[in-house]
Amino acid sequence: MTPKEEFYFHPQDSKFHKEITIFPIENEDGSITKYFDSKDSREHYILPDKMVSKSLDIMSLIKMLDKNSFFFVIHAEIVGIVTVADLRKGAVRMFFYLLLYRLENQMKMYFKERMSETKFIELAKPKCRLQEKMYELSVFEECSFYDYLVALKNYNVFKQKHNLSIRDVEQFGGLDKFRNWIMHPSREEVKVKIDSDMDYNRYLFKQLDRIQKLEILLQDS
Repeated sequence: MTPKEEFYFHPQDSKFHKEITIFPIENEDGSITKYFDSKDSREHYILPDKMVSKSLDIMSLIKMLDKNSFFFVIHAEIVGIVTVADLRKGAVRMFFYLLLYRLENQMKMYFKERMSETKFIELAKPKCRLQEKMYELSVFEECSFYDYLVALKNYNVFKQKHNLSIRDVEQFGGLDKFRNWIMHPSREEVKVKIDSDMDYNRYLFKQLDRIQKLEILLQDS
């Protein structure tokens, strides 16, 4: 969020900041009821559909920014602007990291409650169990996020329960690359080609949808 103290206003600032498209318009009493959009070169009233509460959670904001590129943030009065560009900030990455961590634990408990280590190793063929030796930790503690996704794809009970094909389950495979990208965004092998802030948000929204769908399937199994 860009706080009110850092706003660029119209008309005094808009002609100097061509990279910005939304400029609030400040009234004489300091209130803000309108904004200028440089894309259509028009002034607009700030209507309720362009406002969000300061207490809005990140998950809801991502869904809302899938259809709108910005919102004014309200806390009794306008206190800031949030745009799709804000989704590139560290707090959003941390949010997704925690979601994926929770999902990984859900997958771990799902398999741990339903089968032995030997059966899981047959399904997932995890790299952490390629060598024939004694292991100190359980395979459920050592295998990777990717291993759990592979196990889901190969577990017929899961697929039959939800009437899923292998291709249906494979749609969740992209979450592994997404997880690696969230953790290591600068690595060449996990970089994601995104051309604009709106494309960036759509990518995040798509991954959020996948995470939520898989969580529901695991909870309903």
